[in-house]
Amino acid sequence: MTGALPLERSSQLDMIKTPALADIPLSRVARRKERTKRQLLEVARRLFSEKGIYWATVEDITELADLGKGTFYKYFDSKETIIRVLLEEGLDELLLKTDHAVRNVSSHSKILGAVIGARADFFLTYPDYLLLFHQVRGLMQLQGETAKDLREVYDAHLRRLAQLIRPSMGPGMVVSARDVATAIAAYTSGLLTYHVLFEGQEAVRRKRDHFVEVLERSLRALLKTGNEFRSEARSKRS
Repeated sequence: MTGALPLERSSQLDMIKTPALADIPLSRVARRKERTKRQLLEVARRLFSEKGIYWATVEDITELADLGKGTFYKYFDSKETIIRVLLEEGLDELLLKTDHAVRNVSSHSKILGAVIGARADFFLTYPDYLLLFHQVRGLMQLQGETAKDLREVYDAHLRRLAQLIRPSMGPGMVVSARDVATAIAAYTSGLLTYHVLFEGQEAVRRKRDHFVEVLERSLRALLKTGNEFRSEARSKRS
């Protein structure tokens, strides 16, 4: 798969590009446990990108990490649990970068472009998260506790994203900030996934500004149409 990391032994884990995590003072034992947990998470992320969340197994993760299955279950109850943790970590880091981008805009009218640009940059930097999120959206459509837990994680992300977008909502807008957040999340990652898979990460990276411009223009047109449709529907009811 284009842009994915090669499957190698865990000695190569230090080469993986990982979003920054908070530095917390830990004891020697706690640091060792944290390294082991991080190792399992990074290997799982790579495998889910290479093989897919449906086909990669706990055995695949522990073999590539060079750890026993018992070690895996000390940290995670199941493969579904590690998927949820990866989703939470990825969405949290994505929101941090989005928040930073929004804080640096000069006016509310530029918030939408900043949000789209931040998401595009995140996914082009971490294409394995782009593929993971794409797969998780399919898993969320299923029934059961796993899908419910994943939906709750994603729903919390959308609520927080809506808060960042809300200042950009002009007067007279019928479409809600939550609707805009959902559209941005779906449209940005969906279009980038398609192009990364079929054109390659580097080709898309070279056209980054063009993609952001196209995404913002298309999204604004979509929101305008949605706003007009809802306004018309409200008029008919009144």
